[in-house]
Amino acid sequence: SMEKIAANFYMLTLPMPFRLGHVHAFLLVHDGRITLFDTGLNTPETFLHLSDSLRLIGKDIRDIERILITHYHIDHCGMAGRLQDLSGATIHMSMRSRPFIMTQNGEERAFLDRIEFFCRRHGLPEKAIVFIGGLLGTFKKAGSSFTVTHFYEGGTKEIIGKREMLVLPTPGHTHDHISFYFPREGILLSGDHVLPEITPNLSPNLFAPDFRPLQSFLASLSRMEALSVATVYPAHGRPFADLKGRIAAIRSHHDARKNLTLTSVKEGPKTAFAVSRDIFGSELNEFDQFLALNETYVHLVELVYEGLIREDRSGDSIVYA
Repeated sequence: SMEKIAANFYMLTLPMPFRLGHVHAFLLVHDGRITLFDTGLNTPETFLHLSDSLRLIGKDIRDIERILITHYHIDHCGMAGRLQDLSGATIHMSMRSRPFIMTQNGEERAFLDRIEFFCRRHGLPEKAIVFIGGLLGTFKKAGSSFTVTHFYEGGTKEIIGKREMLVLPTPGHTHDHISFYFPREGILLSGDHVLPEITPNLSPNLFAPDFRPLQSFLASLSRMEALSVATVYPAHGRPFADLKGRIAAIRSHHDARKNLTLTSVKEGPKTAFAVSRDIFGSELNEFDQFLALNETYVHLVELVYEGLIREDRSGDSIVYA
């Protein structure tokens, strides 16, 4: 469950009960202390894996000095609060994470209302909406509340031990996503921004309706492409070397997906959910229906922006034509 990726630098593979089965976190040991990149879920199994891994290098939870989180998804920050309580660690996230941190501090009902409103107006069936509400409540139980000590604004440079690290805003999968780059070794901790075998699900920011996930994602990839990267260490899947090739494949995927979206809308006015059924099929479970809606919506947003389709209101729904 732990691999050395450079001097005093380790990749932890932590268990996760969801479809992907695992999530990677990263340990950097410096000055006798630890900087932890992402945390995994707040489960006994994950905590045990982390504790055992630390013992292998002569450390324990109390040695964690800082926790740097790529984005506010439960598999990346679920254990942050528990670790902060035990170690006193500071927690660092993107400034874009602020609205989501507010929801963990007592405003989750308002957040769920936003999600349900978005889903209904774009045609997601009521059964799926109820399921998603319950699932998000379950996710909350797999987390632990924490206090963010520092919010990153834009790209910044830090020195950790004797290593230079660049904090890179990489929105797309989420608005608040950040990645971490170590230029000396050419190490890129890409989080969910670039994955080796699947493309990350892109999602809107319901607190910032002007956010264009696909446009932001592709722009982030272009900035990342300019880096001198020897190895990409993603949050899911094995590390890989060919960043430029992977980015080219992701671009091609989204070009094809956008063309399928346009073809669907050309058949007549449709909700985003109806378009998603044309692309992903009608046999999806409730969670995958929600993911498909998000993915389809972000392509519709770009097609509207490019003037190829329009967004119309039809009663309480939004349709694209």
